[in-house]
Amino acid sequence: MTASRSISIRARRAIAGVGLVGLAMVAVPAAALADTAPAPTPAAPQCSPQARWQAMAETAPAVASYLAAHPDVASELAKVATLPKEQRKAEWKNFRAGHQQEVKDLQAARHALHDYRKACHRR
Repeated sequence: MTASRSISIRARRAIAGVGLVGLAMVAVPAAALADTAPAPTPAAPQCSPQARWQAMAETAPAVASYLAAHPDVASELAKVATLPKEQRKAEWKNFRAGHQQEVKDLQAARHALHDYRKACHRR
């Protein structure tokens, strides 16, 4: 019995050794693949009402200070707001054509709200 018992122990050890080698052959490439995983995707935009209000809260003081420093732009916006809808577009287009830097500065002040709308209100 000792001879058959020792053979079975040797056979078990051989099978276990082959199993460990096979496991190592699978584990090493898997670890290498885990290291080369693609970069994580960027987080989804926050489109909650809280994010909208936060964007508006960031934008309001910047726009207010810009308009306080540029009364000509503030008066033009007030004038355009009183016009009928058809005239508003034409008047605002004329103003934008003649005051490109002021329009860029106003857009920069509204940047946070623009980013929110771009991320959450895709057309």
